[in-house]
Amino acid sequence: MRINLTKKDIINAIYMQIGFSKKIADNLFDDIIESIIENLIEHKKIKISNFGTFIIREKKSRPGINFQTKEKKLIKERKVILFKPSKEFKNFINENDQ
Repeated sequence: MRINLTKKDIINAIYMQIGFSKKIADNLFDDIIESIIENLIEHKKIKISNFGTFIIREKKSRPGINFQTKEKKLIKERKVILFKPSKEFKNFINENDQ
């Protein structure tokens, strides 16, 4: 069983299920991802109904330790993306898990 879902897998699924050419399916996929990223950057939050919510969260800088060398370093502040699945998505996963 394969664990990773690749862009090629998604494009092939669009091609097989909808019937668009692979070039159109590739452009469609790229446009969807680009739209999600642009909205996430602009609004810091994007909700996709029946799927979930992506949120950009700012993490402050903090002290850290490299456990191999015992060297102390400052971990810089950064942005992280969080995903919270919707109730419908959680229910779908739990129903199909059994």
